[in-house]
Amino acid sequence: MEPQTYKIYFNEGALIITDSPNALRGIPNLYYIGDDDLHTSFKILTSGESNGKAMTFGLIAFDAAETFKEFTSRYTVIQAAGGLVFNKENQLLTIKRNGLWDLPKGKIEKHEDQRAAALREVMEETGINMINISDKIGESYHAYFEDDVLLLKENHWYTMNSSGKSNLKPQIEEGISEVKFEHLDWFRSPEFKSYNSVRDIVKKALERADNLSE
Repeated sequence: MEPQTYKIYFNEGALIITDSPNALRGIPNLYYIGDDDLHTSFKILTSGESNGKAMTFGLIAFDAAETFKEFTSRYTVIQAAGGLVFNKENQLLTIKRNGLWDLPKGKIEKHEDQRAAALREVMEETGINMINISDKIGESYHAYFEDDVLLLKENHWYTMNSSGKSNLKPQIEEGISEVKFEHLDWFRSPEFKSYNSVRDIVKKALERADNLSE
C-alpha cells in the first residue's frame, strides 16, 4: 500500500503528516512532533517565529488521512485545480508567474468540478486550447495569508496532453509573463526555480513519465 503523506508548505518550510517514517528521511531542519503539537507547530511555521529559518515539522500518524482531515477542519481551505500539460514531443508546459516558474492553476468556481476547473485555468492562463485531460496525478497544499487571514489552498492536479500547435499567450493580469514547453530534463535542472509544492507535483509527474518510457 502506498504511504499516505500530506505536506502543507508555507514559504520554504512545511508541516508533514505521514504514516511512513520513510517520508521524513533526509529532510533538513526536521523536527518530529506529536499529535498535540500539530497546531502549535503550524503557528510557529506561519508566524515568523522561526526567524527566517526554513523549518519542517513532521508527524508520523497511524491514520494520516484522518489526522490531516481533522487538522484542516480548523482552517479555511481554498479549492483549486490545474494541469501538467505534455505535448507530442513529451515536453511539459510551464509558466512564469511573479518571477518564478509555475504550473497553470486557479480557484475552482462555484458549481464547477475539479476537471472542468483544471481545463479552464490551463486555457485561460496559457492560451492553449487543443488539450485532452487524462488522469488525476495528486494534490498539493500550501498556506498563505490574505488580508491577515491564514488560508490553506488545496490544489488538484491533472495530467493533460496537447495535440496541436496553439499560440501560447500568458495571462498578464494574473502575473504571468511567459509560457513555454520545456524538455523534462530542464525541470530537473537548477533553471527550474519554483515553489516546493509545485516541484513536488512535477517530480511525481516526471517519475510517472520515466516509468511509462521504460
